[in-house]
Amino acid sequence: MSDLQTSARGWHAVQLAVFGFIGICGALKSGGGGASAAPRAIEEAAGVLVLVALAVACWATCLVARVAWPLPGPLPEPGVTQGAAGPDGPAAQAQERAARRLRAGLTLTFVAVVLVATAAATSWWPAPAPAAPAGQLLRVTTPAGTFCGTLASGSGDGRVRVQTQGRSIDIPLDSVAEMNPTPSCP
Repeated sequence: MSDLQTSARGWHAVQLAVFGFIGICGALKSGGGGASAAPRAIEEAAGVLVLVALAVACWATCLVARVAWPLPGPLPEPGVTQGAAGPDGPAAQAQERAARRLRAGLTLTFVAVVLVATAAATSWWPAPAPAAPAGQLLRVTTPAGTFCGTLASGSGDGRVRVQTQGRSIDIPLDSVAEMNPTPSCP
């Protein structure tokens, strides 16, 4: 039984680190300073996942702590001997219960880590590419010259399409030196 207690005490330290991990993920998540790019439903699900992870980590810590620092059971009555010997005796049963608690506590600890990591993953939700407002004028500078006009639909595949003077010009992005919004075109 003392081996189980020693192991549980070591794992209890790991569980405290899990609580720290949950706290750090919460601090990083809330310290972003701006609105998240994730949809609101994803943000709400992440919040629920963090709370569930915290509850699971608390339950896991309780299970492991009961093995690491067991509460004293009822004292035997004077003159009555406990059947501690044998593979089916109370001591063996107590050890088996402690081992099950330890395994369950460790499993729940890893479940909590997975839950909080999943919740933290919403921090890396891709932000939508900023689109130029319709009709906004752009000045695109390339080695071949400067083009001024509106960003036209159909851009893509490594090209930007500019509508200028009634015609569309496809400009490869690797040749764009500078691209800026402008109030007017000459």
